[in-house]
Amino acid sequence: MNSTDRAAGSTPAGTEDPRVTAGRVLAMVADHFTATDPSDVLEPHSLLVCVGAEAYKLADRSAFGEAAEISRAALAEAPEAPQGITRGEFALLLLKASSACGYDWRSDDSERKTAVQAGGHA
Repeated sequence: MNSTDRAAGSTPAGTEDPRVTAGRVLAMVADHFTATDPSDVLEPHSLLVCVGAEAYKLADRSAFGEAAEISRAALAEAPEAPQGITRGEFALLLLKASSACGYDWRSDDSERKTAVQAGGHA
């Protein structure tokens, strides 16, 4: 399962602490960056696009209300992207920010977290 997929019985974004939800989005973006072209240089717009897409997924694929709030919260918690950083390297910064928000990877994501921390992709 990708971290972008909600497992049955998982906590909906609307019922958890908003900062934890922001961290969840950052972790989902980190997962995407490590799985898709991790050695490419991060494009300036990629973070905005990916945060918006992941927030949209968490908001039950609705562009109204909660998705915009989730996106804003996640972007506020996201680290600054250094010039020339790769998508995989930036994923590491996103995971640190995600943890600082109080979001913890589920136990079934432990292999993915290990791969991301090693700079690879799952």
